[in-house]
Amino acid sequence: MGFLSDAGELDDLREGQYLEFKEAAFSLPRDMWETYSAFANAEGGEIVLGVREDKESHRFYLDGVPNPDDLIAEFWSTVRNKQKVERDVMLFDGVETVRANGVDLVVVSVPRAERGEKPVRVYDRSEKSFVAYVRRGPGDFKATDSDISLMRYDGIPGADRKALSQFGMDCFDQETVARYRSIYASSKPKSPWNQDSTEDFLYHIGALAKGRDSSLHPTQAGLLAFGYEYEITNYLPQYLLDYREETSGNLRWDDRVVSQSGDWSGNLVDFYLSVSDRLNRYFKMPYSTDETGTRHGSRNVVTEAANEAVVNALVHAYYGEKSEVRIVLKSDSLVVVNSGSMLIDRDIAIAGGASETRNPTLMRIFSFIGASDRAGSGLFDIWLTWQKVFGREPVLSESHAPSMVKIELPLLGNAMNKVKEERNGREVTARVSDDDLLNVIASSLHGMLAKDVRDATGMSERSAQERVKALADEGKLRKVKEGRSFRYFVRE
Repeated sequence: MGFLSDAGELDDLREGQYLEFKEAAFSLPRDMWETYSAFANAEGGEIVLGVREDKESHRFYLDGVPNPDDLIAEFWSTVRNKQKVERDVMLFDGVETVRANGVDLVVVSVPRAERGEKPVRVYDRSEKSFVAYVRRGPGDFKATDSDISLMRYDGIPGADRKALSQFGMDCFDQETVARYRSIYASSKPKSPWNQDSTEDFLYHIGALAKGRDSSLHPTQAGLLAFGYEYEITNYLPQYLLDYREETSGNLRWDDRVVSQSGDWSGNLVDFYLSVSDRLNRYFKMPYSTDETGTRHGSRNVVTEAANEAVVNALVHAYYGEKSEVRIVLKSDSLVVVNSGSMLIDRDIAIAGGASETRNPTLMRIFSFIGASDRAGSGLFDIWLTWQKVFGREPVLSESHAPSMVKIELPLLGNAMNKVKEERNGREVTARVSDDDLLNVIASSLHGMLAKDVRDATGMSERSAQERVKALADEGKLRKVKEGRSFRYFVRE
């Protein structure tokens, strides 16, 4: 095994989030079942039997186990005993004997439990009841009420589609709904839902559901997506969305969008659209071309990847006791954090193809406007883009107490230098070609107003208005009425 030293000591390695050492001279140690529960309820890990810790030096020594076959048989017997272990999550090849430094060790590989299997509890003699544990660093701790709430929420399919009978449609910001419908109509112009009443439309996308009184009420997903912040916090008091730009190094932050500010709705849809616009402006980059110099598609791969990271956090966050999505854009990184834990192992999530969503109705709502990937390839695409453009991989990590998931996207390399050059005004914005302008507008999944084009290109608002109007007259842009303005989209 890679963690064993040739000297019989483990000088450099310590117990941690994924590794536990235990003595097992004659039988399984009683406290190993706490670790089994803790690993299963967290990220999984290995229990190595036959390793002794010196209490003074805190070094680990390989004493081995004299009877590995007997220990393995005892393990399988106990893990399948419902009076001692509530649920067996082990794989058939999860226990093995390893020979090292002349002694035998038994290695138990405990997988992360599936979302419907948690909490994994074991019998506690002192409490005379079944208890769930969670792994936090090198220790096993009794699961808190918040830990249990998260596990139980994840075990309910479609939990975010539950009708909240205490709310009515008046909890929705109608401007957000109108904005969403405008984007939906431009994305799906042939959908019959475009002719729906507001109530019917929200029912069709999952923002409303029938309650026990047979009336329509907001779902949790609908409240989060379209609700006013003060209505959301009536239901989820610790709800928080926070986007900050800390790129200058001179200020605490250069720009901020926070749900508690009181000057906007504070819901998920408006937060996403606002953050997406800021990221699109920040990552002004060359577009992908083939050998002939024509563009492969209409979108900027970096802004698509960055926006995918944002919406991934919004739809996978746990909206419970502590509900938080935090995004920090720095000069050297984009960091996206959401409350909750991973539902599948990191390697599987990054590899793509496996789709596990904490809030499937929220994902459905965002997918209707092209803002989320429902095929399980979102993280995979982010990793590919970052490797290609920046030459570095993102970092995906979990932390506990409270449970949080973080993606760090490094912003280094020639691509980012180009972005900074453009932002410093070294590119002559007056020479923005029609193709460049179409690329800029197409980089936003939800189209652009003239003022958005102004911000993205550096030209004056009057010039932006004249240019987009001319492109619309030529049939290259499609415009959708929004208040007193028009939102422009590139025609497919």
